Amino acid sequence: MLAKTTARQQISRYLGIIAVAAALVGAPLAAALQTGPATSHAQCPPGQTGVIYGCSPFCVAGKFLDTQTGLCMPVAPPPPAPAPRF
Repeated sequence: MLAKTTARQQISRYLGIIAVAAALVGAPLAAALQTGPATSHAQCPPGQTGVIYGCSPFCVAGKFLDTQTGLCMPVAPPPPAPAPRF
């Protein structure tokens, strides 16, 4: 009878270890598979930011977004018109 009790204890111990291992493996996988809320900034082109109902320019008029620094820089003036040829 002692051997039967020992076998039951071993089986229950293995089942407990398997349950713990399944929980340790399953928890990170479940967290990785969860989808986050949809964000509106993912669909906006560069230089714009997501707002409630769509996209809006990140910088005020007359400035552009420098993607290397993240700063709004002044727009360079247009080059002078070419001189007329006679």
